[in-house]
Amino acid sequence: MTDRKRRKKNKLRGQRTMGAGNTKNRRGAGSRGGRGKAGANKHKFHTIGRLKTKKYRLKGEVRGKEIQLGRLDAMLNELVAKGKVTKEGEKFVVDLRSGYSKVLSQGESAHKIILKINASAGAIKKIIAAGGKFEFAKKNYKPEEVISGDEEDEDLEFESVEGETEEGK
Repeated sequence: MTDRKRRKKNKLRGQRTMGAGNTKNRRGAGSRGGRGKAGANKHKFHTIGRLKTKKYRLKGEVRGKEIQLGRLDAMLNELVAKGKVTKEGEKFVVDLRSGYSKVLSQGESAHKIILKINASAGAIKKIIAAGGKFEFAKKNYKPEEVISGDEEDEDLEFESVEGETEEGK
């Protein structure tokens, strides 16, 4: 006949605490300092840590991707093939379908680009200089300032004050 293995609870029968240690253990939630996270900011602070209240905030604005002007210029034909940028004659029309929301000024533009997305001031100057257009409603943007910013300042002549000569300075 095979030996039958005894269950643990049957082995512990006859012992006063059935393997629970001291008689004061297993007396309910009081023996563990409360149920769950009770006392997390008091007597269980060292194990659980401070419970932070959940702060509800407005969701931030969804920001799209940014691309440098030089990289965009190099990828234009590839983006046209994918259908993300349209081509009108010699000009490329870049809008939100391209997957980008802002063009940064690093790099140069060899193509004529019509931008319908946001761009930095330097990128706008470079695109206009290459023969393109910027058609985005940007706050505080005036096209005259961008074009006039490329012109060099005229040499200014200063008038000498009476009684002073260059030798007397």
